Amino acid sequence: MGIHHSDQAMGTLGGTVIAFIGIVDGSDILKTGILACVGAMVSFGVSKGLHRLWPGEKTHPGLPLQGKEKNDGHDPEDE
Repeated sequence: MGIHHSDQAMGTLGGTVIAFIGIVDGSDILKTGILACVGAMVSFGVSKGLHRLWPGEKTHPGLPLQGKEKNDGHDPEDE
């Protein structure tokens, strides 16, 4: 059964953060952000393109129904 020392954990965390700051440059962070934005736009475009090729279902599970299928709580047989 080990004993947890918070000083040791804080020292490890501090050393990791200092090493990370020394390795990572600000331009790397900017480049990563730009690549993430481009990747998200490409993913969105591909999803939209595939949806046009194969539209699939008109309603999604868990969402309220639309149009004639909408259940507004009114049952015609109750009249």
